[in-house]
Amino acid sequence: MTIKSIIAPLVSAFYCVAVLPGCATAEENAAISPATLEAMAFLEGHWRGGDDFVFEETWSAPEGGVITAMARGVSGGSLRVLEYVVVAQEEDGLVMRFKHFNADYSTWEDDGKFVSLPLTAWSDNDVTFSADPPSLTVKSIRYWMPTENSLQADVVLIEDGEEGGFSLNFERVE
Repeated sequence: MTIKSIIAPLVSAFYCVAVLPGCATAEENAAISPATLEAMAFLEGHWRGGDDFVFEETWSAPEGGVITAMARGVSGGSLRVLEYVVVAQEEDGLVMRFKHFNADYSTWEDDGKFVSLPLTAWSDNDVTFSADPPSLTVKSIRYWMPTENSLQADVVLIEDGEEGGFSLNFERVE
């Protein structure tokens, strides 16, 4: 064993953490420190964004092994979508599950199905849930904070075999 063989992995790990945040794979993250619900505590609170289409999300504090969130989308003064989200601490890590509802409370997802995405990457104020193959039409969702009082959600969808998506930009509501 040489000094180089001992130091090289340490330098590589330092470079990854200090210079390229978020470059660790899910396996490397899990080996360092498994994510817990506390890794998502930055989401707690009420968030609102949009102009013509207003989207709000309200996230609870971690408790009872879960974090819950409720969301609504309003356009032209009318409710367009509701969403209920549960992020649960499970044996293999965090899993996000959610369902969409129309204004009449019928669901977007068929036959009682829901979207299910495991946590695949995280760092301070930044979490990504993704599934391959996609869970229904959702491939991934990344929540991150560009500033102290703003939140961005980047959603990647698969529709008709094509990848697309959108971003939602929120401001904290006090």
